[in-house]
Amino acid sequence: MTLNNSDIDVVHKYNHVELKGWVEQLQYIDKEIDNLLSLYANSLGEEGIPTGIQELFSERKKLNKALYEKVLPYSIAYTNVAECDDIQCDMAYLGEYDRLRESYKDNLEAYQELKDKLFEEALRKE
Repeated sequence: MTLNNSDIDVVHKYNHVELKGWVEQLQYIDKEIDNLLSLYANSLGEEGIPTGIQELFSERKKLNKALYEKVLPYSIAYTNVAECDDIQCDMAYLGEYDRLRESYKDNLEAYQELKDKLFEEALRKE
């Protein structure tokens, strides 16, 4: 199967929309981490959040921010894809997009696992 210019344009439009969604989700995760830890701390009262949990979320927050700082400028730069006049240019954008998609997917999976761990820990305290 070969892609013609209109097919590539559709792929680029879809990717650009998806990139914007990733930026929003990464911002949300950053806020959600703070909110989850606050809720957990409030449920524990004087006891406070165990250091291990705090460190895991702190590290996840750093990794999430680092990915956000890669995705945001790339999503802005992705608008330049319309200026591509050959397949090599298109493929360069698509290659970087694929790398970021894998990083984004891995970040989401790691965050979800960590969030599940927090819920398990919080429910054990009740």
